[in-house]
Amino acid sequence: DSQIKGIPQSWNIFNSISNKAAVIIPSRQLHAALISCKQNTVAVKIQTGQQPTTFISAYSSPYSNIQETLLEIQEIISSLPREKIFIGADLNGHNTLWGYSDVNSRGTAIEEFILANNLFINNSSDAPPTFTRNSSKGWPDLSLCTQQMIGEIANWEVLEEPSLSDHHYIEITIDSSVKNCTFTRYKTRHGNHNIFLKNLKPYVNSLLRAFRNNQNEKDINEATNLLQNCVIEACNKSYRTKNQNLSPTPNWYTQDLEIEKNRLKALSRRAQRAPQDQRNARFQFHKEELKKYMRKVKTAKNSGWKSFCTITTNPYGTHYKAAFRKAIKTAELIALNNQDPSGNHLKIAQDILEKIFPHPANSNSSTYIPPCTANDCPFTKGEVATVIHHLSKGKAPGPDGIDNIIIQQIFKKFPFLLMELFNTCLKLAKFPDTLKVGNIILFHKHGKSKSEASSYRPISLLPTIGKVLEKLLTQRLNFHLEKNNRLSNLQYGFREGRSTEMAITKLLDTIHKGKASGG
Repeated sequence: DSQIKGIPQSWNIFNSISNKAAVIIPSRQLHAALISCKQNTVAVKIQTGQQPTTFISAYSSPYSNIQETLLEIQEIISSLPREKIFIGADLNGHNTLWGYSDVNSRGTAIEEFILANNLFINNSSDAPPTFTRNSSKGWPDLSLCTQQMIGEIANWEVLEEPSLSDHHYIEITIDSSVKNCTFTRYKTRHGNHNIFLKNLKPYVNSLLRAFRNNQNEKDINEATNLLQNCVIEACNKSYRTKNQNLSPTPNWYTQDLEIEKNRLKALSRRAQRAPQDQRNARFQFHKEELKKYMRKVKTAKNSGWKSFCTITTNPYGTHYKAAFRKAIKTAELIALNNQDPSGNHLKIAQDILEKIFPHPANSNSSTYIPPCTANDCPFTKGEVATVIHHLSKGKAPGPDGIDNIIIQQIFKKFPFLLMELFNTCLKLAKFPDTLKVGNIILFHKHGKSKSEASSYRPISLLPTIGKVLEKLLTQRLNFHLEKNNRLSNLQYGFREGRSTEMAITKLLDTIHKGKASGG
């Protein structure tokens, strides 16, 4: 199923087609854009500092043609001129530049590739081996970067931590800030509503005056923006915000396992320093102890999971969802086919949006002619109350973070504040621009190519205030159409008292009648 086993579902995984190279991001606050996914390589871009940084993961088997993997890396580098690029690759090439005592043909090809692309080798020539198996050792894992980010590599170190494989962990510290566009989400289910209303009260009179003085589209846009800012300021003073932290330390990882891990590190050091006639025996002993440690880890995981399932009180809680429900994650940004992958995340996002939501064709006539009919009467308090009362409390808010619970609290205490806004919009026949700005979330369609815009299902998270206004206008429009018989009798969708099931029943009745009449 092209998935790497044992990785938490909340982590983002970008893997190559062969699944032998991957970039794994445990933090949900770190957003990456997929730049390239090839047979042996995968590249993602993260917004850092003033410009983005691209991370490339690559693998080349010692029995394969090294030029195939180098060519894939070359294509990625060539598409990102003058950008910061970091490469982590297991290329299985020998060269004295990164620790080996000899040079083979693969190492020579890698060295020529590094020189041709003006790359910098982060590996230390005197570093411990990155690969050990019994008495054999090697330095097949390379860390490379472009000249633009040499000054940001603060540390490169081979760790002694047990990695449960023949390869050792390599810790690399990059001295650069990460820039992400995050949206505030308030914990409105935990109360503090009275404090919120108290903090909002000083703004109410000035907001009412702003709405009543609106004369044109510019005025209503400014007044709506003022309302959002006042509500957000009151929320910041009243509600706690939702934080997205890294995955916590698992409950099954005990102090005994930590002690055992440190003992394995000591055994590894002793084996490496042992005399030649004792080294094989010491490495073999370390290997046996590592197997025991792996069995203890597996047993601890199973025991921790069993304990977690036993103490739970809700049979359909977190443990049930983890075991039986497949997590549906939002898709990260991706550089589309035939699009330039250079630039920051904003450019990549704009390329996707232009494909999914193309700009409408310009109309020859831009003159608005108002209809010769009487204006609608203002929205009543009962209309607005009905719409707001039926708002679902679990829906995600728009970019402003104002959710349905906040809207319900505002209307409960200051009903005429929202009514004044909605009736002003109705009178001016304008929908505020600030309520049209949404947060677009993409969901990948299973089995579809990740580099095609048509492979994603977009969902727009719009401001809740705009949703209420839209619902009020929709109710008025539907009432007018139904009252004046402006809808086809064959329309079953989006009509009260009708459904698509009724349409199917109507079709089946027609088929049965046709068969009965011999048609």
